[in-house]
Amino acid sequence: MGDAGPLTPDPLLHEAGAAEDGQVEADAAPPLREVKVLVTGFGPFKSFLINPSWLIASALPDELYPSQSTVSPHKAPDYKIKLLVYPSAIRVSYSTVSTTVPTLIATHSPDFILHIGMAGGRDCYSLETRGHRDHYRIKDVDDCDGFTWGESRWRSEGIPEVLYVGWDEVDVLARWEDGVQMGLRERGFLGTGEREKALSETGKRENEAETPATRAVPLIPVGRASIPMNLMWGTSNMPVSSTKADEHRRKAMVKLSCDAGRFLCEYALFESLSRRWLEGQRRKEGDDDVARGDRQAADHQQADSTSSSASPEVDVSPSSGSGSFRSDSDLAPERVGKVAFLHVPGWTGVEDINRGVMVAEEAIRALVGSWEDGYRRNGIGAKVVPQAYTKQHSEDAGRVASTWRA
Repeated sequence: MGDAGPLTPDPLLHEAGAAEDGQVEADAAPPLREVKVLVTGFGPFKSFLINPSWLIASALPDELYPSQSTVSPHKAPDYKIKLLVYPSAIRVSYSTVSTTVPTLIATHSPDFILHIGMAGGRDCYSLETRGHRDHYRIKDVDDCDGFTWGESRWRSEGIPEVLYVGWDEVDVLARWEDGVQMGLRERGFLGTGEREKALSETGKRENEAETPATRAVPLIPVGRASIPMNLMWGTSNMPVSSTKADEHRRKAMVKLSCDAGRFLCEYALFESLSRRWLEGQRRKEGDDDVARGDRQAADHQQADSTSSSASPEVDVSPSSGSGSFRSDSDLAPERVGKVAFLHVPGWTGVEDINRGVMVAEEAIRALVGSWEDGYRRNGIGAKVVPQAYTKQHSEDAGRVASTWRA
């Protein structure tokens, strides 16, 4: 017929071709390996009815894709970061932390652990680098100190007095700073001058981008007055001024810290560090037992072969048929020290939380990326300069941290 259209392709041939195409694509792009990061945030405490650490943690995405490797810049990373965010704020209680954190570690078996907490005395974001076992005397929301649930138990378990993180502080800080600066420019958190510079680099005109820093903020009527919507979660826990602190706030200053404050923040950090340390010790002791067993078996084999030359030869070498699967026990030595604590300032405005989310994302990328590239604490590299550490106490504004030196 003259009005007939084109012939319909054979559906069987079409499906076969699609399957072949899919097979080629699957072979060319294998699935990315997942690096699991457990994330927690804290709830209200003392006079802080709103804890920005939980607002930031709860706003994190489910997945992050890593920054380019510094070791192999021309090779795409073969992994992605899966965030396992605990779905509720952790109660600021020693007993809650000591029961919840070990359960989460055992349940999810994360590759990395990141706790986020608020540092009311700081105007910068800081990654803690060590935790202490003793002297948690500040009372929690249940009016208890940390001796029974923490110090007493940790001593009985043989935990050292101080535990350090395992990641390379120099490399992580450098990556974190670079990531935050890029995030500030790309997401428009900087002021007009930096924003114009960033826009000129990308070829955009001034009126082509609206940013959180320049967007008009709606007002909410409250009684006779009106307040900006960016304070809808309450008054900020940190005073806002045009001083150096305000400059740190705008530029999202990031630092390292040696003093997490001997309260629930450092307590949570030490709890996770101690669990990973114990797992590593138990695996090490297990390996020693296996080695002793192998030596005994070898001695028995030698004795048997001497007494009877007709005895069959016994293979005492470790089994090679275990496959590629690695149990939590196998991974335990590699996970020692893969713990971090991010202290965030007490700012609770919408823009502050958005900025905090970006800072947390870049901290996670820096931690995981540095580890994946082979960097470790006390490895090859420059020594951390004292200026990289904050001297501000985590709890009391204006107070100098007691052990701020590297």
